[in-house]
Amino acid sequence: MEAAGESTSEAAAMQPEVRLQALLPAYTLIPIGLFLYGWTAQYKVHYIVPILATVLIGIGNIAVFMCVSLYLIDAFAIFAASALAANTVIRSIMGAVLPLAGRKMYNALGLGWGNSLLAFIGLGLLPVPWAILKWGEFLRKKYEIKNL
Repeated sequence: MEAAGESTSEAAAMQPEVRLQALLPAYTLIPIGLFLYGWTAQYKVHYIVPILATVLIGIGNIAVFMCVSLYLIDAFAIFAASALAANTVIRSIMGAVLPLAGRKMYNALGLGWGNSLLAFIGLGLLPVPWAILKWGEFLRKKYEIKNL
């Protein structure tokens, strides 16, 4: 239901999925940075090039984190603290478990292909923000949280 004086385009602009629009270009920085870092480190290019590649990865990570956090806050309203806590738990578990495989992966694949594998995984997940932008509102309304 629209508020007094609020147009339909303003109501549509206030959807939580709007927070994910900045995620689309920012997310691509992570795989780009991983490819650049892996292959420039593999071939021992001047040290500044891998460092600049990690800057791209860092900017992408910060942008993704901020967009996802804002989306969770807007999408879950009064349950935002629980949504952010669940996000933090999942990130912490992944941050604790995944590095255990890192040494074996880099020993087997080297820096170039090891980082390329991570970049390909990132590229494989690239459709997720588009899917949430397209079907997020439908899913939020279909599985609405009631009577908690």
